[in-house]
Amino acid sequence: MDRLIVKDIEFIGHCGVTEEERSVGQRISADIEVTVDISRAVISDRLQDSVDYVDICNKVVSIGSKEKCNLLETLADRIAKEIVKSYNIAEVLIRLRKCSVRVDAIKGYFEVEVIRKRSKDNRLNPSH
Repeated sequence: MDRLIVKDIEFIGHCGVTEEERSVGQRISADIEVTVDISRAVISDRLQDSVDYVDICNKVVSIGSKEKCNLLETLADRIAKEIVKSYNIAEVLIRLRKCSVRVDAIKGYFEVEVIRKRSKDNRLNPSH
């Protein structure tokens, strides 16, 4: 299996434990890695035989911008499950980062990483 990777997809998300975070929103960044067999695409050189990076980006931005939830973990799970459901892929890894953290001791960001896999019978299974 091969991996297709998209880094630093940005959107305004409505994710946080405070009402302000959920209503006003904040900058969130996402990295997506999908595990997929690209052998057919390599031979055909056709987008239809691969996974469309732009389409994945649009889906991440759409879900990330519209969903309101308390936890970054919940948002990551929702995006990952939709990616697995929408594309013929074996697995997706998603990293979500809150880019502006309002905690003095944190100079970087909060990040969560989730992995979701398609089972052999085509169901979605969380990775452990």
